Amino acid sequence: MSLWWQTLNQWFSANETALFWIGVGSAVMLVGSIAALPWLVGRIPGDYFTHQQPPTPLPFKGHPLLGFSFHLLRNLLALVLIVAGFLMLFLPGQGLLTLLLGIMMSHFPGKYRVEQWFIRQPGILSALNWFRQRGGHTPLQTGEIE
Repeated sequence: MSLWWQTLNQWFSANETALFWIGVGSAVMLVGSIAALPWLVGRIPGDYFTHQQPPTPLPFKGHPLLGFSFHLLRNLLALVLIVAGFLMLFLPGQGLLTLLLGIMMSHFPGKYRVEQWFIRQPGILSALNWFRQRGGHTPLQTGEIE
């Protein structure tokens, strides 16, 4: 056996517990993405990508503490989806779709342009519309994406 293989084998043996939990996390992300994506994709308004500027509803507009709390929780969930989507690029799961949904849930400057870039990637719009069709929702319209 080569020295490289022995070192790798020792590393796997020393990190067996961590690798087990990474595998469990991967399986949970796979099942979670399969369960949550159709619901989340169905919540996207059908005309969301037809606007020049993104539609921005302001929940809890009258109460600043509720608005801030909602904004914080929404961005934390978006961060979890973005990290999970990035990991799913290398692990089993719907990586690009999960990344897109995480970006759509977050708030940052230039977000709408990033969303439009994602929706133009091959297969993304058709995958989103497949999820929407399975959930009984109308297809996403893209209009004139620049």
